[in-house]
Amino acid sequence: MITGHTFKALRLLASSLLGSLFSLMIFIENIPLIANIMIKIILLSLMVFIAFGSGNIKSFIKDISAFFLVNFGFAGIMFALCTTLFPDSAIYKNGIVYFDISIFTLTGGAIICYFTLSIISRFTKSKKPLKSIYSIKITYNGKYAEGKALFDSGNTLCDCFSGKPVIIAEKEFISKICDNDITGMKNFRLIPFSTIADSGALPAFLPDKTEIFIDGKWYESNEIYIAVTNKKIVSGEYSALFGIPFLETIETKLKGGIMTV
Repeated sequence: MITGHTFKALRLLASSLLGSLFSLMIFIENIPLIANIMIKIILLSLMVFIAFGSGNIKSFIKDISAFFLVNFGFAGIMFALCTTLFPDSAIYKNGIVYFDISIFTLTGGAIICYFTLSIISRFTKSKKPLKSIYSIKITYNGKYAEGKALFDSGNTLCDCFSGKPVIIAEKEFISKICDNDITGMKNFRLIPFSTIADSGALPAFLPDKTEIFIDGKWYESNEIYIAVTNKKIVSGEYSALFGIPFLETIETKLKGGIMTV
């Protein structure tokens, strides 16, 4: 995600339901401009609150800004597609746009919008740590594995169901905290992945906590999946690979400008 949030399906569903009800404003006659704007700001802010919670003021403002930017981008792409392919399909009233198109066309347009915005998001992300190799500690059922992890700015791997970030770890490294049968571990699942050279699915589990050592202090999260690979990640003295999503998960705990924008 753009803001690095993990998410819960029920909260997103509730927020989407509110958005659907909000679209019924298209049937209301003669809403004054100022009232229209205020209603939108309040309802859209409420949608963000329902979906992600408030956290703190800075985080909430960031969430709202990202929500508006994504919606502007989505609306612009959909409007361009529909007016080009279906010139008479758009109805605009009270700031609400209704596209008179089939569900299949809408789904196809939504997929195009998603991939377009994902590409833009990937190329505009500039957060990175000040170095590449960090100490990492993974704790599970009272046992822990500690070693070195390599930061990879191109690694944006997340669990497709929960949105939680994923760290890739060598099997030998996590053998200290689990048996060979990973399928019996807590919240086991398969994480699909794709690289230039390979693709497939990695077995993964959710440890009790994952910690990273930055500038003399450990920062932890219990929202990180560990995907296990039998291969050597890269040659070097490290056994795990993490990316921007993990850093964004602990961003609110970081102090002293560890990450730059």
